[in-house]
Amino acid sequence: MPFTSALFHRRQARRVVAASVVAVAALGLTATAGNAAPVTGHTPAAATAHQAPAVQKGVSGTWLGTLEYLTQEKLIVAPKSGLAQAFYVGPQTKVLGAAGICAANGNVTVDDQGYGTSPCTHAQLEKAAKMNAIEVRVTVKDGIATAIVEHYHS
Repeated sequence: MPFTSALFHRRQARRVVAASVVAVAALGLTATAGNAAPVTGHTPAAATAHQAPAVQKGVSGTWLGTLEYLTQEKLIVAPKSGLAQAFYVGPQTKVLGAAGICAANGNVTVDDQGYGTSPCTHAQLEKAAKMNAIEVRVTVKDGIATAIVEHYHS
């Protein structure tokens, strides 16, 4: 299969996955990671008062993958293999960048594991998510991200 054809089919598959996630969210559910096991536990939990009203239950766990945009308040983390995980971004979501989401004074800022340390705004997060190219670690509790941290690729 030629490269352009394979790329087209991969993009088409991603669109199908994104459409599926939207359909599941419309039913008031949050998709699960399936065979893409979270870094930490993956346990459904009851919704809290500060969640979006459509969410009855949400997942909890930590996922590594590419950040993707779904809606203004909902993003996706897509691991290299396995299913993508949708999650909400709330007012308490902590966002840390290295260079792609945001950077301190234009400098790359990372810890000893290569994860960003610069505090970012939700507007910067949304702009970065629309690029579908930033690698992140996302920690989710009850369907809402508590932390989104960029992994810097040197």
